[in-house]
Amino acid sequence: MNCLELYNQRLDAEAQKERALASEAKEKGDERAHSIHLMKASMLGDMLKALGRVAYEGKRPNALKNLVTSFGDEAEKARKQGDYDAADRAEQKAITIRFAIDALEEVKSHGA
Repeated sequence: MNCLELYNQRLDAEAQKERALASEAKEKGDERAHSIHLMKASMLGDMLKALGRVAYEGKRPNALKNLVTSFGDEAEKARKQGDYDAADRAEQKAITIRFAIDALEEVKSHGA
């Protein structure tokens, strides 16, 4: 299995965990948590797989890191405006992208 296949596999596993957490949240009636976990599961699909691929291939090596910075800025701006829900969503997006960065670095370090 090559590096990108392992990376995609890691993202798929994490997306599955997020979907399970979304289901649990829905069963508990927590629509906010349900929505956030579904958002994270969606991000871990095609979006982060494609961005990881272009970063790995060197086409846009900082694509993922730039998104973390962008969402961090978005969270800070929303927090200053008192929109804590938007700030939390932006932070959760940044956390999800950091997971993808870590997954990519891990599989690259194993030389798959």
